[in-house]
Amino acid sequence: MDRRVEDALSELDDLLEEVRALGDDVDYMEEDSNDASTFTVNTPFGKFEVDLEEYEAKKKAAKEKVNPPNFSLARKMTREFIGGEDHMDFRYWNNNLGSLIKLHIDDFYSPKDLVKEFDLEGKMETQATYGNLQLGDQGSKRFIQSGYRFYERDGERFAIILSQDQDGDQRIVFITNTEGRGVELLDELEEDFYANGPLNGAFFDMSYNFMKRSEMVDELLAWNPTIRSQLKKDVLDFLRLMPILGDRGLPNSRGVILSGAPGTGKTMYAKSLAAEAETTTILISAEMIQQRHDVKTAFKLARRLSPTLVIIEDIDTAGTVSRKFTDHPILGEYLQAMDGMEPNNGIVILATTNHTENIDPAISDRPGRFDRIIEVPLPDKNQRKQIIQNLLRNMPTKVHTGKGIDSIASKSKGLSGAWIREVVQTAMIEVISNEREEIEVADLEFGLKDVLQRRGMAYKPTPGLNQDSGRNSEVSVV
Repeated sequence: MDRRVEDALSELDDLLEEVRALGDDVDYMEEDSNDASTFTVNTPFGKFEVDLEEYEAKKKAAKEKVNPPNFSLARKMTREFIGGEDHMDFRYWNNNLGSLIKLHIDDFYSPKDLVKEFDLEGKMETQATYGNLQLGDQGSKRFIQSGYRFYERDGERFAIILSQDQDGDQRIVFITNTEGRGVELLDELEEDFYANGPLNGAFFDMSYNFMKRSEMVDELLAWNPTIRSQLKKDVLDFLRLMPILGDRGLPNSRGVILSGAPGTGKTMYAKSLAAEAETTTILISAEMIQQRHDVKTAFKLARRLSPTLVIIEDIDTAGTVSRKFTDHPILGEYLQAMDGMEPNNGIVILATTNHTENIDPAISDRPGRFDRIIEVPLPDKNQRKQIIQNLLRNMPTKVHTGKGIDSIASKSKGLSGAWIREVVQTAMIEVISNEREEIEVADLEFGLKDVLQRRGMAYKPTPGLNQDSGRNSEVSVV
């Protein structure tokens, strides 16, 4: 039976070749100019119509009927479900982003459209594998990590295969019976993910780790009223103004640098604004930048999710953005990301730095990239007092207000907020060490004295480090 079919198909091929050869000496008549596969040949025997596309399809179907391909169980099930030939389209994303897109599948498709969910171990059907994602304020959510799903939506049937490769990248495969349809379905899913998915309106870092918008920040922070007022205008009010500027065709991006000594509260200011902004917020820090294009990718994401607040921690160390250094591969990315070919409409950038002098003027001295530099000084007496009271509010203490706190606030002049926190923590350690339960003024005095001594040690050279101690002073390293 197989041999006869093969002979018949071979004879048809020979006949088609004869028709093509005959056509060289006769006239062609196109029946449909829009159908390049069908044509009519005028021969001495009359008109002869040939549809090459239909011929090839029939030929392929005949071969598959006689010698059916040996499909895997999964492919057989998929072809049977979609009711025809299967066409596969797929896309990869890194682990965290891909997991979030997989999670969004449950929101994008209605549960009533899901016909079947399963996985396969050999020839045995098993349950799909699920994972968990921490989404900050939204808590933990489950998502399908690997398995098969059969959907029927608006009369269209398609299958989705979800998997994870050895590098941790997440893959989503769409299988349809129409070539190219899977790409359209992938585009629809991804477009809706950025418009309505879990990243929209969330607070996360450039590695897609979610963070909570802490409402406790302001309780620990002693705001400088001048800085507070300026940041409200440049960040919070500007975020609200963005839609109006955009409607009028005006630039609606802004950049602000918070500059000051370590421990002055710059990061606390940024976190407080993130909690209050109620808009998509992306955190970038030096340790997260692993390779080229990480900054570019983060800003591209910010544009897709706008309005967006981008917080860059310690921008002077995030890739060493200064021309004073021989190699600054990230500088170009910052320049392009902040003011490149694609405008950052809908983005407010809030950067912190301990060393404004290390930032290249191409970034810090140009409106459109950064429009304002705000100096964050060491806390004054009133702020130091407020910081102490805020910290003691969450600790067992006999001291709440009064001359004791005033005295500590006066004597701690020159200390940053971080060092003042260390004063209170040292006082708490002293209480525990003496098997007592509550902080007293004496404990705060002890903590202040200890901190001032430690700060002094940080600026003293190591004794005898560069002195010759005699014959045995040399050290041999093998």
